[in-house]
Amino acid sequence: MSTKRGFRLLSLVLVLPLAGCLTWSPAGMSAEALLQQPEPPNRIRVVDDEGVALILERPVIRAGAIVATAAPGAILISDVTSLEVETVSVARSIGLTLPGVIILTVVGIRAAR
Repeated sequence: MSTKRGFRLLSLVLVLPLAGCLTWSPAGMSAEALLQQPEPPNRIRVVDDEGVALILERPVIRAGAIVATAAPGAILISDVTSLEVETVSVARSIGLTLPGVIILTVVGIRAAR
């Protein structure tokens, strides 16, 4: 295996798990408190009283509603039943990284023979 090809494979194996690291978890606070933090989240997921989930990017509060400023979307605060933020999932990160490390080790040992 050439060095360039090995570097590409290593880069892919190390970067690929980043896609699975994020998960949604309950915010644990009201929408007003969440969005008035010094560094509010860039994306939130809200679920309304009918069970419809909506992901809002760069949300702000305007006239009693949570409004996405980066993409179309808004919901009245009174209709929100669940508010979630993106967090890093350590278990998913390990679950996606560990097989890649094992594969690289096996390939590296076989290539060294």
